[in-house]
Amino acid sequence: MPGKPANVLNVTSFGARGDDGNDDTVAIQRAISAAQPGQWVVFPAGRYIHNKSIRVNKPGVVLWSEGATLHGTNPLDQAVWLEADGASVYNFTMTAVTDIRRTAPWESRIAVFGGANPRKLLRNNVIRNNRVVWGGEPGTPMANASSSAGIFIYNATNFLVAQNTVARSLADAIHITAGSHNGRVLRNTVKEPGDDLIAMVSYVGSSSMSASQLNAEFSARRGRELVRNVLVANNDTSGNYWGRGITVVGGESITIENNRINRTNHAAGIYLARELSYLTFGVRDVLIRNNVIADVQTLGPTYTPTGFRFSTTGHGGVEIYSHMFNDERNYPALVDGLAVENIRFESNTLDRIKPDGVRIGNGTGRSLSYGGRAATGGRVGDIALINTRISNVGGNPMNILSRPTSSSNVVCTGTTFNGASYTNAQCSGPLPTVSGAEVTCG
Repeated sequence: MPGKPANVLNVTSFGARGDDGNDDTVAIQRAISAAQPGQWVVFPAGRYIHNKSIRVNKPGVVLWSEGATLHGTNPLDQAVWLEADGASVYNFTMTAVTDIRRTAPWESRIAVFGGANPRKLLRNNVIRNNRVVWGGEPGTPMANASSSAGIFIYNATNFLVAQNTVARSLADAIHITAGSHNGRVLRNTVKEPGDDLIAMVSYVGSSSMSASQLNAEFSARRGRELVRNVLVANNDTSGNYWGRGITVVGGESITIENNRINRTNHAAGIYLARELSYLTFGVRDVLIRNNVIADVQTLGPTYTPTGFRFSTTGHGGVEIYSHMFNDERNYPALVDGLAVENIRFESNTLDRIKPDGVRIGNGTGRSLSYGGRAATGGRVGDIALINTRISNVGGNPMNILSRPTSSSNVVCTGTTFNGASYTNAQCSGPLPTVSGAEVTCG
């Protein structure tokens, strides 16, 4: 935590009054407008109400809480919105009025997003030690913490999301997208969100994009949209009623290590995929190490919103696959760029998994269709499963469907199932070269 500088602005000097029940949006924005680049805006203890997003639009301005709660009253516009380099937020409790699940950055609770210039690359933003939590009982407008994601990172670099709690966001708890890179997600606690616990998602284009157009624009879009070089470490995550655990749906050079992923009730605990429904990129160079994944689809959710109908997917505890449209196969660059490969899964524990423990290559050899376009499984391989401890699964310990080849293999060493040595006939070949993220926890 940084030390508080001497020259700070206090929101009460600009008319904000915690605990008086009145809206403080104008006063808070007045304080931010008065701040010089790099200055802190301090919130004394109290409950501050805002009916629009709080927009931190000056470089280096820090919002600092000394026991303050921010309560957003507008489900359509409720973010603490960081839209300048170095704009950061520390130590707040945040509650909100919500209605239905929404998708926009300003409908999330904390957003790093360029605003009027959405493709502006934002640098050095910090979101640390905040609590994004629900403020009311089930069935009330405050039963959920955020209309969209709890924390939303869009086209950012050198970002830090650390030591936050996100509970009952209606969408992903922590969502990273739009080419965000060189970031760290460390020591956060996630509980009962309405979608993925922590998601890295890279959209290559709209689902209506033709294969020829995608091929023509692929290199430029990859440089602009691919999430890369992100470390996700030491997070404690659990209890979503929809979605997966920690996911890379399009991404490169990612490390996922020392996380606890518990009670992913609907789908996989760890999910690496190229998806057709959202037209994402492939996945490459991912290191998954020393995680504990438990209770995948074994139990029902502890919380669901009013009217929600719970179901399960049948994913493995770890699910790895690529799906491709058949016309995309005409372009070698797409076959390569939409593959899911160079994965090292090492020293992880999987326990109490209702379907398969690890499932690789779902869709291989099957005829699929999305939006009327024919598809099948894409390239999946160069995967190492090393010292994996698997126990108490309802299906196969490892279900390898990708038809490994000498050039796109799956290698398994040191696997145990219920304490005994386990091998899979599909496993063979050399270990792939995987480095993962270059950023570190320091």
